Amino acid sequence: MNKQTTKRLPLLSLVIAITWLSWLMPILASDAGDKADETMGHGSAKDVVVAKVNGAIINMEQLMRTMSQISRTKHGSEEVSPLLAEKIQKEAIDKLVIEELAVQVATAKMPKVTNEQVEAKIKALKKKYKTEDAFKKYVDDEFGDLAGLKKQLTRSLPLEFFINQEFEAKVTVSDAEVEQAYEATKAQSFVTPELVQVNDLLFFLDAASPDSAEVIEKVKKSIVDQYNNDPSQFPPGTFALQKNLPLDMVKDKAMYEAAKGLKEYGWSAPVNVEGNLHAVQLVGYKPAVNKSLTEVAPQVKQQVHMQKRQAMINDWLSGLRQGANVELMDLTR
Repeated sequence: MNKQTTKRLPLLSLVIAITWLSWLMPILASDAGDKADETMGHGSAKDVVVAKVNGAIINMEQLMRTMSQISRTKHGSEEVSPLLAEKIQKEAIDKLVIEELAVQVATAKMPKVTNEQVEAKIKALKKKYKTEDAFKKYVDDEFGDLAGLKKQLTRSLPLEFFINQEFEAKVTVSDAEVEQAYEATKAQSFVTPELVQVNDLLFFLDAASPDSAEVIEKVKKSIVDQYNNDPSQFPPGTFALQKNLPLDMVKDKAMYEAAKGLKEYGWSAPVNVEGNLHAVQLVGYKPAVNKSLTEVAPQVKQQVHMQKRQAMINDWLSGLRQGANVELMDLTR
């Protein structure tokens, strides 16, 4: 049976209930791992307990850091309202509790992580960043410092090894599953028509007049030379502009054929469409894609493998609270 209790935390009544946004906004806007991890005069955030999981403590510093990560990755520059702040807090606490339970299970079942394994992981992480400064910024933003990263890896690597042992090797993907996944996604990923997208200029000119083509050429030259090749900056009255128009291969055949061979932002000659003169500027082009199942089978199989693996992990995670002793401190009173 899941033993979950909630206790009051009077220490945070002013911090969270009354001045919620005053402390939350700076945290979310800056690095939660700064040395100034203080909770409105109540001392170090490391000393403030927000939850206990089978006796293991989750502190306010962890909560602040996780809330900051969730805010950055899911909400970006969105204004943090009190309702959103409460949502982020709940998600962060749930995430920390499940992570702690998962780590406890993995640590109990896997050999102790060695310093060599931690250093190897750090070396692999560094390769993902172009410069030492970029890597340091990542470490400082997410873990406070290198010691914080090493501490986190010491906790997380047993879980990584456990997942590889318990789930990765047990995933199987049949040919039928690969074919089914291919059919379900091919219209979006593997079989797509050619895309031709243009700025369409419809001119108010007589299509039968020999002077109209010369007028159009002068307008195009003016757009290129005087208006940074942007037809929307040209003074109104000469043409009607439809921007970023995707052309239909059949319905817009004349303009389609005129545009598809152009260079990006190049201009077509005048195009007569049912007695109306157009000039089109190519703004987007993607060639047709038609990849068979045979061509993409390894890629699709890997995607299905990852989905099945994640489903197995999610099922495991969803049952971790069963029988666990989780104490959540009341952060709203």
